[in-house]
Amino acid sequence: MVFHISYQAGWGIIIGTVGANFNMYNLSKILHEKYGSVVKMEGVFSRADMVLLFEPEDFEQVYRSEDILPLRPGFETLVYYRSKMRKSIYQGVEGLTNAQGLQWRDFRTKVNPALLKPKLVKLYEPALDEIAQEMVARLVKIKDDDYLRNNFHLEMTKLSLESIGLIGLGTRLGCFQDNLSPDHPARQLMNCSKDVLDLAFKIELSPSLWKYVSTPSFKKIIKVFDLQWEVTSKFINEAQRKINERGHDIPDEDKSIIEKLLAIDEKVAIMMASDMLFAGIDTVAFTTTALLYNLATNQRAQDKLREEIQSSDQNKRYLRACLKESLRMYPVIQAQLRRTSKQHIVGDYIIPEGVDVIAPNEYLSMLEKYYPRPKEFIPERWIAEKTDPLYYGNAHPMVTLPFGFGIRMCIGRRIAELEIETFVRRLLTHLKVSWDGPPVKTVTKIMNSFALPYHFKFESVK
Repeated sequence: MVFHISYQAGWGIIIGTVGANFNMYNLSKILHEKYGSVVKMEGVFSRADMVLLFEPEDFEQVYRSEDILPLRPGFETLVYYRSKMRKSIYQGVEGLTNAQGLQWRDFRTKVNPALLKPKLVKLYEPALDEIAQEMVARLVKIKDDDYLRNNFHLEMTKLSLESIGLIGLGTRLGCFQDNLSPDHPARQLMNCSKDVLDLAFKIELSPSLWKYVSTPSFKKIIKVFDLQWEVTSKFINEAQRKINERGHDIPDEDKSIIEKLLAIDEKVAIMMASDMLFAGIDTVAFTTTALLYNLATNQRAQDKLREEIQSSDQNKRYLRACLKESLRMYPVIQAQLRRTSKQHIVGDYIIPEGVDVIAPNEYLSMLEKYYPRPKEFIPERWIAEKTDPLYYGNAHPMVTLPFGFGIRMCIGRRIAELEIETFVRRLLTHLKVSWDGPPVKTVTKIMNSFALPYHFKFESVK
């Protein structure tokens, strides 16, 4: 099945006769119902053609075949910025966000030991718990419901940045201070996080002439890239100074992530920290908000989780089940993508080299075909026995992929889960959360976000 993309602009996606849709879920639903399990969208403005595959067996076939050196295109503007405009600074170090092929594998191999060891990540649990306590105290202190209705996402961004700053930059940033000045590093990094997503949506996913002329949006995003690199570099240099003053006579297992990265190379450390800031702020903020929303609108699950938290059980299976269920319903990234490096035959279709193959996981994860009662928040499905009809394993394993697939799976998964679980444990120990308003609405840009306003209510646990 073939149809043409007319253009993508503003908040909606305008595609042929399909019409305007404000999130990827609705778009996927319309395309699936109208065109079937294989849908081709012809690229515009020099973009690759895209093929949406709605059967998990089909995109699994492609993804597994492409998982040696998988191609997953990043922001073209960031690639241009690092490889062309600031080539003398980056010197070929691309990072995980944009690197492809052997260059990506080389960088990933260098940083894996510093980021994937569970014991190393657990070193941050006490400090993250301290941050969580401060945020809970902040929520208790904020009495203005109007403020939270319009700024809850900002508070979760502060929590996320403070946490990732501790891990990626080796220091507390002071995000919880009131009235941060415009030149405060925390304020600058929060603005960078927001501006990158807003500008990238305009430039990368809307018709833009930035490749031919320096547009206003392109100039703005370059300034954002410069500022983030500048701020990140200052923190990394300060971390290096402190390490040098302290000396190196500590066991390797007690060294921080930033220290391990600096031992590899300073540019690798700065690049990894920069990528963590790009990928780890809004993603964790959104996921935390989604989990709180699901718990606020499902008091039975919240009460059960609080009982587990207050118990002596150290396993915390139900907390992990709640997070998995929330990620199934509200993933940060709506779909997975791989660009083909060779021709594939999927069913009766030939998919040539250079095509972006999309797996619409958010949409598939909400189908009765894969999960009984898919639109209900049922954490029990992730801990049910195999004989239980709810058991998550009855679904195809490629349907729900909140952290990606294969060797390009999110390197920060353990860190993100630790941040979220630590905060939720601390929050539910002290506060009951409820939702006093209509169901939340999801908006799709580069990643999912929630439309304002928020209707959270927080009360002390009796």
